[in-house]
Amino acid sequence: MKRPFLVLLTLLSTTLLSTLFPTIARAELCTTDAVPAATLLLPYFEVDLENPDCVTTLFSVNNASATPTLAHVTFWTDWSQPTLDFDMYLSGYDVITVNIRDVLEGNIPITADLQSDPDDDISPHGLNPAWDASFDGCEDIFPFFNNPVITGDALDRLVNGHLGRPVAVGGGLCMGHDHGDGIARGYITIDDVSRCSLEFPSDDGYFGGLNPVATNDNQLWGDFFIVDPPNNFAFGENLVHVEASDDFDSGTSPTGYTFYGRYTAATGGFDNREPLGTTHAVRYLNGGPFNGGTDLVVWRDSTSSSTESFYTCGVGPDWAPLNETEVVAFDEEENAVQVCIGTGQIIISPPTNPDDPACFPLETQRVPFGEGDLAVPYDFGWAFLNLNIDDAGITGDVDFGSGTLAQSYVAAVHSASGLYQVGLQSITLTSACDDLDPSLVVDNDIPPYNAGN
Repeated sequence: MKRPFLVLLTLLSTTLLSTLFPTIARAELCTTDAVPAATLLLPYFEVDLENPDCVTTLFSVNNASATPTLAHVTFWTDWSQPTLDFDMYLSGYDVITVNIRDVLEGNIPITADLQSDPDDDISPHGLNPAWDASFDGCEDIFPFFNNPVITGDALDRLVNGHLGRPVAVGGGLCMGHDHGDGIARGYITIDDVSRCSLEFPSDDGYFGGLNPVATNDNQLWGDFFIVDPPNNFAFGENLVHVEASDDFDSGTSPTGYTFYGRYTAATGGFDNREPLGTTHAVRYLNGGPFNGGTDLVVWRDSTSSSTESFYTCGVGPDWAPLNETEVVAFDEEENAVQVCIGTGQIIISPPTNPDDPACFPLETQRVPFGEGDLAVPYDFGWAFLNLNIDDAGITGDVDFGSGTLAQSYVAAVHSASGLYQVGLQSITLTSACDDLDPSLVVDNDIPPYNAGN
């Protein structure tokens, strides 16, 4: 009597697997969701270069498809200057994990497509030979190098660029902010591409022209971990998944905003990628079991299209520091205060009033919530972050929608000191597809909170 049921169950399971497994999930554009995408964003990384056994960041890139592909990896400083790019080959359903410390020591993953690895020794295709393929431009790259492959001026540019220290080829100028602690910081983008190249996403032809580098194939997914062994800390999150569509560009986006729009608007190409959010809701926990408090990981878009690589150390690009429109903290009984306003009410970017602090001044950062200009009178609650900016006075910028929109990403890291950490993505309230700049302060007469006054 059980056999018909088992046969039916087997047939049903086989049908479901054959139907669902090859299918890649899709979601609506202009939403921040974890689905296979054409671009992945690692919003923030940190690596302690003075202490090799201390904090580092790892990330993975996965292929959600049976179709082999290339992932083009670009490192950016917190002043949004590209320092390094390289390609990784992924066979069907492949996964590659990268320790950023290895890269900052000059080593990049060794992978190889079919033409460079006919014996399948370097990047095995697994169960199916159809999961392997060859790509244009890779024949002189894969796998014809030995690590460490980044040396000399290139390594100096990479390391000092992310430390915010003078770069030799830049004549003593800098590419990022110097925090003075020997920790390299920045962010990373990973694009699905059709051929090997040495081009940055900000270069002409990366998205446009007769033979663009980037594709609109949504087949990449991944995650990242920031690991701090001495403090027994580690937290992880999904990478930010940015979907693309052939039908989505600056002309069809409701606001003209796309993820790489600041570069493609200047080069005449279309990146076809959805933008991220502009306002966010995020929890903070500064007590009880979470006695280590809450840090916010915040990635921002300055909207500046400048491709200048080097700036005066300690000064930076003309958009620096970035200000924000509004930060409001609620407790768990709906009491609310406005924070990050100093002693004035003028909120513009770049700030002209020295009393108006910029709490998230860089393109990527990790900042403690509940301290300094982000001090709040509550231990538990949630925060409303409107990270749109007023771009008046920024040269070489790109205006989207009303001209104040600026895409961003926020995640919270809750710490129980020495025990565990939890990383949680914020809730996106409005997207850069929406020409909205909501104000809780104006609409609800929320009072300011100045901890030092």
